[in-house]
Amino acid sequence: MNSQKEQLFANSAHPLNWYEVAKLMHENAHSLQNMPQGLVTCNDGVNSITRPTSNRSVFLLAAFALENLIKAFLIYENPQYIRGGKLSRQLLNGHSLSKLQKKCKKIPSPKRTLYVFETLEMGVNSWARYPCATSIDRESVERTVTPEFWSAYSNVFELYSKKLEILLSKKWHGPYGEAGYVTFE
Repeated sequence: MNSQKEQLFANSAHPLNWYEVAKLMHENAHSLQNMPQGLVTCNDGVNSITRPTSNRSVFLLAAFALENLIKAFLIYENPQYIRGGKLSRQLLNGHSLSKLQKKCKKIPSPKRTLYVFETLEMGVNSWARYPCATSIDRESVERTVTPEFWSAYSNVFELYSKKLEILLSKKWHGPYGEAGYVTFE
């Protein structure tokens, strides 16, 4: 039998709430990406790299936005992941976006969009969060959020958002059998 606290926890972990956090992070990444910003140029005597000062922040926010969006899908597909007053280990396996994406059955175009997740994953697990990679075996070269990559990321976010909204608009059964749906306007 579930307690009232467990039910409240499950309500707070509803896929819609994961989606709302994902949208907030996406909107913040979008704002940073589009605002005037300074530049940093690194020169090692041979090569010179120039990037916007907000590059890491944009990269991290985009990665975490997609991570939360994927977790909304996973909870939609597996409501037991939010049962018992805690999040399942299936949701807390680090920031391997490509592994999370591969666990989802209802996401659109998984193979076509995988490279966006893999690119963000490389940054979130090394240079975007830390000043270097976490080990010599990991890539530590900072990538710049190019207009082409930003467009690809934005398209994936939009594609996944539309699909999730369609799913949430249908009847969904939570971890304790409660049924409901969401209306988007």
